[in-house]
Amino acid sequence: MTVRAVIIDDEQPARQELSFLLRQLEWLEVVGEAETADEGLAAILALCPQLVFLDIKLPGANGLELAKEIAQLPDKPYVVFTTAYDSYAIAAFEVNALDYILKPYHESRVLKAAHKARVALDKGKVQAPRSAKDRLAVRREEKVYILPFEDISLAFADGRDIMIGAKQAVYKSDLSLQELEEKFTTHNFFRCHRGYLVNLDKIKEVSPWFSGGYVLKLDGFLAEVPVSRKQVKEFKLRVGM
Repeated sequence: MTVRAVIIDDEQPARQELSFLLRQLEWLEVVGEAETADEGLAAILALCPQLVFLDIKLPGANGLELAKEIAQLPDKPYVVFTTAYDSYAIAAFEVNALDYILKPYHESRVLKAAHKARVALDKGKVQAPRSAKDRLAVRREEKVYILPFEDISLAFADGRDIMIGAKQAVYKSDLSLQELEEKFTTHNFFRCHRGYLVNLDKIKEVSPWFSGGYVLKLDGFLAEVPVSRKQVKEFKLRVGM
């Protein structure tokens, strides 16, 4: 199958370089280019590509905003973000990007992203939206990790930072506890304390605590987690105590 692609970038040299690298793939055809989000959306609607290489920093509406519009299309293409800034990795994941490549371009990385799109198209299913619903992007030692919700034991506040405990490791989240609580709505998480959000499926042990509260031991997290007295009644209902 031939994969139709559109490149959206306000810098002509960047468009030319990317197009040159992609021409090495016999099964991929660059059918259009655009410089702005408005032009890009018009090109997508007119040319019906299966893959879009989208720069994040554009004049006017940026690439992240355009990606949200693309996600609403009935036959939405896959989006691969292109940017000179690695700080956008988590934001790109949150808007269901298939991949994320950095400038200056490296040939192997560009071709890897294109092949990833081809594999996804061959499978005939959209994988990214499912990932965004069921997984969380976090940071550790300047790297971004994607954690399935079922692997997460808890989220907790550590000063101004929000940390994620999963599989005996601790990561940092860019979301607040309130935002995480909303994100985990359809999963078995519970706000057991002002500073803690726990996965009830990870509880190994419940012990009495002072003033009528409890402390929890969780699978995948070594420290004990408090259940505040205020949350005890709802906690007992949730776990069947």
